[in-house]
Amino acid sequence: MSLKFENNWNLWYHHEKDNWNLNGYKNIYIIKDTETFWKLYNNFDKIGHILYKQFFLMKGNINPVWEDENNKNGGCWSFKIQENHASELWEQLSILLVTNEILLKEYKNEIAGLSISLKKNNYCIIKIWNSNSKNNSIKILNPNILEQWGLELIYIANVPDV
Repeated sequence: MSLKFENNWNLWYHHEKDNWNLNGYKNIYIIKDTETFWKLYNNFDKIGHILYKQFFLMKGNINPVWEDENNKNGGCWSFKIQENHASELWEQLSILLVTNEILLKEYKNEIAGLSISLKKNNYCIIKIWNSNSKNNSIKILNPNILEQWGLELIYIANVPDV
């Protein structure tokens, strides 16, 4: 029996190296419940084979660009992690994301999504996106993230165009 999630989650793929407009991204999969989540993750290329690509797991109708109305006043916690640990962290964060447990309960409505970007020198950047950059403390993240993965992360606030 599949359990429905509180929100749908869209997996986006950034496929155009020099195009950062929304049309440079492709929505490739919708996660609605535990069945669709595990269908994706049990068949997902285990990250290491997609160098120089980016994936975004975004809530509902939120697009993976900072210009989106839900992101323009937000920001992200950013992890720099070795590529050989990226798949494990990405999966753990994805589970916390779709089950609304990535942030403390009182902040759960501020979560926007998750992204991964694989870089040249065997490392990845994984970001947890939120919609309110005023709530940028690591203390609102699920404490299990910090216990397992440490405190080597930074918060980056989006600076909207004026």
